[in-house]
Amino acid sequence: MIFFLYFLRNDLTYHRFAISINRKIGNSVKRNYIKRKIKECFRLNQYLIDTKYDLWVIVKKSFGKENAFKVEQLFIDSLIKINYMK
Repeated sequence: MIFFLYFLRNDLTYHRFAISINRKIGNSVKRNYIKRKIKECFRLNQYLIDTKYDLWVIVKKSFGKENAFKVEQLFIDSLIKINYMK
């Protein structure tokens, strides 16, 4: 498992988004790269979620530029599945 995605419906007019990465995953450059990729993916695809949620992503495994597309697709699939878990 590369990441866990926790979500909880909120009563606000916007999504809240948080990312947690353990210090054991690479150095700070690698961790910041991972955070940037996930934040950007969420920013571009937040319209896929119908209602407003608090989202918390916990990254469990490092990924590089060669696997970034695969991780983005997993993340987008997770965002779509949130709509079906009402």
